[in-house]
Amino acid sequence: MLLEIKDITKAFGATRALRGVSLNVKAGETLGLLGANGAGKSTLIKILSANYSATSGDIFVEGEKKTFAFPDDARGAGIETVHQNIDDGVVFGMSVAENLLLEEISASGSSIFINQNAIMKRAKQIEEQLELDLPLAAPIENLSASGRQEVLIARALVKNPKLLILDEPTSTLSERESEKLFEAVKDLKRRGIAILYISHRMSEIELLCDRAVVLRNGLIVSEHETPLDTKAIASSILGELVLNSGHECRDGTDLAFEAKGLRATPDGAPINLELRRGEVVGLTGLIGAGKTELLEQICGHRGLIAGDMKLEGTPYTPKDAADAMANGVVMVPEQRALQSIFPGETLWNHCTIGLLGLFNRFGIMNPSREIAFTKDVIESFRVVCPGAVAEIEDLSGGNQQKLLVGRWMEQDWKLFVLDEPFRGIDIGARGAISAALRDYALKAPVIVCSSDPEEVIEVADRVLIMVEGQILHEDKASNVSSESLSDIMSQTGSPAPENRRETLH
Repeated sequence: MLLEIKDITKAFGATRALRGVSLNVKAGETLGLLGANGAGKSTLIKILSANYSATSGDIFVEGEKKTFAFPDDARGAGIETVHQNIDDGVVFGMSVAENLLLEEISASGSSIFINQNAIMKRAKQIEEQLELDLPLAAPIENLSASGRQEVLIARALVKNPKLLILDEPTSTLSERESEKLFEAVKDLKRRGIAILYISHRMSEIELLCDRAVVLRNGLIVSEHETPLDTKAIASSILGELVLNSGHECRDGTDLAFEAKGLRATPDGAPINLELRRGEVVGLTGLIGAGKTELLEQICGHRGLIAGDMKLEGTPYTPKDAADAMANGVVMVPEQRALQSIFPGETLWNHCTIGLLGLFNRFGIMNPSREIAFTKDVIESFRVVCPGAVAEIEDLSGGNQQKLLVGRWMEQDWKLFVLDEPFRGIDIGARGAISAALRDYALKAPVIVCSSDPEEVIEVADRVLIMVEGQILHEDKASNVSSESLSDIMSQTGSPAPENRRETLH
């Protein structure tokens, strides 16, 4: 047995995150670890990677009892972890090559005058070994989220670990990049390396895992052998919760937003768009298709490249995100850690930061009203947390996302835009948020952007598919499948005339 965990517990004050977890992983085995947000997955991973110390319990690696005081102790035992929050593992201001070799550089005892030629030579060796294609000399912040994720995974793989822990590894990857990762996981298995694979995506668990265990409320509640029964796994994850069973697609009513001649990129095709009350519009496409660039222009997060917009019949050209919000347009951005989270701040500060005018009188804030507002968000979206005064880092990634989505849904907007809102969200929470968004759309149109076609179909009335900066296809969600959307997403070039409408409504 490669890894044995016996009766691991972890308490944060009165909160018991883990209540006696025992599991094992064999050499060469891929074990899926599943559970709803707040089930204890992140806590267990952090104990195995020595970011946390267990309150009690034992860890054995190849039969030898281990005590991890520091992350280097876990790495020394052959355990490598790629955490879900990718930006915790990279250093902005350093090159891609330096980030790829970060641990080698820091462990070498080198002086601050690092030999850049040696770093680049070593980085190129790793690039060839892992068949990567990275801009090694570029600053790491120039890479997309998926590019930074690729650097982290590569950095872990180059050490030939005994156990590789992957926490939601495809959450920021395109379909093509995900397929490349899947092949890497299969290759590691052939080499006898064990994988602890954490994902909310059942298709990945079914494809890659030899076994799966489900964690709920800090306990292992079920174990599943191949062939994996994904329905049984989902039922075990959700417990008393109910899966979203689908919805009836609605047609929009009165026109709320109109755009003509927008461009996702300076050389992109012009895009016309109409959005109506009563409808949820799903926007999908591969990473890099231009979805975020288009939405950020609509929401004032970047300047308008071209075209005109009207909001409820009135010309609308936001100077910035604050101006867009003042006009009634708000966006939940894609990159939670970079764009929405203030480390060390409380949940109620995160809930009210963009809505301070609601909680002050004559410039004096009312903390009791802020906390009451935050408690409403926590209750409405089932955010698992110690309370409104807890720090944001006390929450799992999924619960952070629920809080950050839910805070905006407590207000009335003229247009509500969400970019990758289901990233890191379990299937139960995804269904609850989808239902809440569909209710919200009765007041104002909602745009949900996701690179996962299944997520879009689950929530949308109408689906738009973006390819290379243009809207390539539009249809009702009831007329498409995730497979048909994936086929269209992989196309290139201009669409056939019958597959494109000049104004999408």
